[in-house]
Amino acid sequence: MTPRLATTLPAWLHSRHVLSAGAGIALLVLAVAAGFLAFERAEIQTNAVQRNQLFARVLEDQANRTFNGVDLALGAVSEMLALQPLSDAPAQQSPWLQQSLQTLPFLRSMSLLDAQGRVLASSNPDNLGRQVPLALLQRGNGKLRNGLGPLLPGRDLASLQLAPGSQDGAHLLPALRTLADGRLLLAAVNPDYFTNQYPLLLADEPLRAALLGYDGSLIAASENLAPAGAAALHQHPIFSQWLPARERGEMLATGLDGKPALVAFRSARRHPLVLLVETPQQVVDVELNQMTLNVAGFTAAVLAVLSALGLLAWRSLRGHEGAQLDLAAARGTLAAQDAFTDRLFQVSPVPMVVKNADGRIMRVNQAWVALTGISAERAVGQSLGQLYPPQLAAPHEVQEQMALSAGSAASYEEQVLDADGLPRDVMIRVMPFSDQRGEAAGVIVCLMDVSEFREAEIRTIEAKNAAETEFLANISHELRTPLQTILGFSELGRARSGHEPRLQSMFSDVNRAGARMLALVNNLLDLSRIDSGVGDVQLQPQNIVPVLTEVVHELRQLAAHRQLRLLATADSPPLWAAADAARLQQVLRNLLANAIRFAPSGSIIDIEWQREPIVGSLHVSVRDHGPGVPPAELETIFEAFVQSSRTKDGSGGTGLGLAICRKIMAAHGGAVWVRNHPQGGAVFELRLPTAAHQAG
Repeated sequence: MTPRLATTLPAWLHSRHVLSAGAGIALLVLAVAAGFLAFERAEIQTNAVQRNQLFARVLEDQANRTFNGVDLALGAVSEMLALQPLSDAPAQQSPWLQQSLQTLPFLRSMSLLDAQGRVLASSNPDNLGRQVPLALLQRGNGKLRNGLGPLLPGRDLASLQLAPGSQDGAHLLPALRTLADGRLLLAAVNPDYFTNQYPLLLADEPLRAALLGYDGSLIAASENLAPAGAAALHQHPIFSQWLPARERGEMLATGLDGKPALVAFRSARRHPLVLLVETPQQVVDVELNQMTLNVAGFTAAVLAVLSALGLLAWRSLRGHEGAQLDLAAARGTLAAQDAFTDRLFQVSPVPMVVKNADGRIMRVNQAWVALTGISAERAVGQSLGQLYPPQLAAPHEVQEQMALSAGSAASYEEQVLDADGLPRDVMIRVMPFSDQRGEAAGVIVCLMDVSEFREAEIRTIEAKNAAETEFLANISHELRTPLQTILGFSELGRARSGHEPRLQSMFSDVNRAGARMLALVNNLLDLSRIDSGVGDVQLQPQNIVPVLTEVVHELRQLAAHRQLRLLATADSPPLWAAADAARLQQVLRNLLANAIRFAPSGSIIDIEWQREPIVGSLHVSVRDHGPGVPPAELETIFEAFVQSSRTKDGSGGTGLGLAICRKIMAAHGGAVWVRNHPQGGAVFELRLPTAAHQAG
């Protein structure tokens, strides 16, 4: 009769079930991956739509503020004209028409016309005496109306006779106001103002923007937008389906260039204008494809891990089943029990070693042999100190003796050498065992390799640091847009404050503070780009002599204003290095600017570059004859936000320039440092690895 097998596992936990269970788990992983991908696709589309809506609102606000400024200017000039005696010669009014445009960059001219369209006075002398066809200013009902007129060909009133297809290609947008005496006040709005503003407002976003009239005319567009044609604009769903019933919305439609795009639009509040923002469908598709690749790669990795775990489980179950069979065959005898115990010991996936009270190895299992690369024949009878260097064996022997003395288990983490002689981080459990008399006979040591967990922990910390750096870069981007607005309005306020000293001082303080903050944000953004990889340094073999010479030539005029002379290495042979020309120039420009700032008037700044044959690198130095750097600060000034104590006189910057220089040089595989010259002044030095000249 076959003996009944004893088992500690449920009946369903059998090696033959591993395949079906693995297939079920794999299908579940695929389903989860598909669901996650669908969710992310919807999220990417939603984010693109929301981004379009946000920038459409920003552009609408900018357009409203611009045309409100036009209305205010027309109103102010109208009131001034009403106060002028009719007997005054109209030409005498041209100078203050010119003055009214000094703070209005979006206007090309402002002109006074009689009821027949003849220019009586204008801020542009070329417009005087011109006869403007009033029919050009009429909108759909054939009447002159106050407000914006249709888009006209020509740069100003003097060139309105040009045909639409002329070589000039310029256009203007007339803003008309009828005076009480029948005369006309006409402002020529510059559409190119909006074209120039769009890159600043859109920043680095992959968006396209356009300003359209209600008649489908294209007034202004960002440089990356090439409309398909006037007929296509007029037939766009915005004009054929949405306006005028709905003045804002978003859709997936054909873009202005005739290609699919996500479109958001808003109409101006007081003028027949439409602000349109597009995200090309191609941009969204690229992001979707990248997300699909990421999800597919992650899913493949998970399936690979599951396959490995399934194989390990199958082997473990097979080993367990084999041990059960060995136990059944050996039941009833001490030899069978020993065989069973040895079998379990050997098939255990956990590395294990048994030592006596003297610390000598009695038994090891196959997992321990595989981990350490030491055969059982060599290990048995030896102490750990005879198998490993004393400095590696000592911590383990101390822990084992402590566990024996306490009579209780102990756990600790240390390093052991693997089969390749490399250190591995392991979690070790020491369990004392007793003999028949109850006295301590030795210890059983179990090891668990946690090297991958420690590596994962390090990668997690690195990912956290990278995320913090990327967050800093994104925040810096978000700060630049409002700072540009602050600077613009402070300049506008300073220009409009006239001869009011208090207002002039207030707006000047705001402008200086905003400029300093913008410089800080730009430096901070540059620093974070290098850290996060957004602004990777592109290294290419090249001769750096022209690169350095260009910077020296660029700053000669600045040095001349300070009565300084720049003396650079002349007739230098080509110096080849793997470098990013723009970044290398940024470093030298920063060092030269520092030298110019600190060097006394009438002194010389020496710039030298040469090859160092002994160390096989290129050396660049910049020396000034200024106060030098305090010895205690020779290293700290390269840290972010740290400035030398000798910059308290106001000559210091944001404390980021030298930190950026060090990071750029590190990305080149080089270095930057500073020392004080024995004869006075500071010497900033660069070192770059050489590169072989590659003939192209």
